[in-house]
Amino acid sequence: MIIDDSKFPVVFVDFQHSHSVDEAHGHEDGIEAFTRLFERKKPFVMISTGETPEEKHKPSREETKQVNAWRKIHKEDLKYTKATIQVEPSIVKRMGMRLFSNVYEKFWRNPLLFAETKAKAIEKAEQILREVSTGKSEAI
Repeated sequence: MIIDDSKFPVVFVDFQHSHSVDEAHGHEDGIEAFTRLFERKKPFVMISTGETPEEKHKPSREETKQVNAWRKIHKEDLKYTKATIQVEPSIVKRMGMRLFSNVYEKFWRNPLLFAETKAKAIEKAEQILREVSTGKSEAI
């Protein structure tokens, strides 16, 4: 996973890049980068513009155990992630991913939203962050 936080609090995530030559090292780097986001103690929204991790890479048993352990340690920190927005131009794929969104939300404790384009995802992220900063908690 590659995390680009140069536009924080809008954070871009590419789940596919960690699954190249050194999968274990890439996975650990992604977890470390995600942990650093929490150290800011500020809300953020993640935008994924690539394929979902499961589309090209099924996590190994060890990766799954590692993520579960990390998630338990950082359970309280997950509150800083206000939403994850998956960019997917295909309406058919978006509909299919919506079936998965409940599982995602229970596991990661933030809503999984969808946008047709990166521009629409950024717009949606900025709206969510404005609502958080003004204390408005409208349904996302």
